[in-house]
Amino acid sequence: MKRNIYCLLFCALLFTPLHAMGGNQKELLFHAGVGQRSSLNEIKQEWEKKHPDQKVNFSYKGSGYFIADITRSRQGDLFMPGEEFYLLQAEERGFVENYNPKTDIPAYFVTVIITPKGNPANITKIEDFARPGVRVGLGNPKSCAVGIWHEKTFKKAGIWKEVQKNAVLSAKCIPELGNAAQHRAIDATIVWSTTAVLYLRDVEIIPIEQKYRGVIRLPVATLKFARYKHEAEQLKNFILSDEARHIFHKHAYSVDPNIAVDKQGFCLDNTTDQDMKHLVNAATAVKDERYPVNAKTVGDLIGEVKRQRKTVRSGS
Repeated sequence: MKRNIYCLLFCALLFTPLHAMGGNQKELLFHAGVGQRSSLNEIKQEWEKKHPDQKVNFSYKGSGYFIADITRSRQGDLFMPGEEFYLLQAEERGFVENYNPKTDIPAYFVTVIITPKGNPANITKIEDFARPGVRVGLGNPKSCAVGIWHEKTFKKAGIWKEVQKNAVLSAKCIPELGNAAQHRAIDATIVWSTTAVLYLRDVEIIPIEQKYRGVIRLPVATLKFARYKHEAEQLKNFILSDEARHIFHKHAYSVDPNIAVDKQGFCLDNTTDQDMKHLVNAATAVKDERYPVNAKTVGDLIGEVKRQRKTVRSGS
């Protein structure tokens, strides 16, 4: 009897596909901006369901760190930084393969103001960042993409020097800014909408008027030294698909390819207004469970609102 059982187990192992045992999986290394973690993790789950012979390993960090990392290691299959500027740097160095700036943009960050819950400094517009005594959180442009947009935005408003004087934080990555607002270490900062959506319970979200509202192209490309070129190209195409764009939209990215922007990337029309309205409503809905949650009020953010409503912070 035991002999028969051993024989059956042996046969089962013999005919089990190697990838099902984890012995023959192709592991793709994907360099991505830390601000894209939540959406890309969901895309990874969907991709690995469709392709059980593949595993996607992310290297998340502030976008400013990637060039040095890739230059040193010469490793990686895909690259999706938090700003096209960093991908173009990699392309100039010969690291990127077949990047098309017209088609290889799956989603967009949109800049928003966040403050601690209750907005104690009464921040309502970009110019308020220059008021004496306002504690401002800035991103370091050498390490995180949003820092570039802080400088661009405040220079456009003519208040860059005043804002620099008010800065009490120079963040190395965008989650530092969200955490600082959450814990009331700053009075205001500018982050991506995709960062703001992670803090619906603990911050106030203030849409930026169109002339100062940044719309940031998020490129994706394969790397020339990719270990698995075919699989990397397949994953890139999935990221550019309607299915993946819907995932991005669920995490507060804008995905309309027809957003009008100027040469600097600032908004020229009202295409993103509806996304901003849904984001503000989502924050209201998490704080007030009486607020209706449906496609009309919060758009594709329904799942995120429900998730955060269920989340109970320790001590609350």
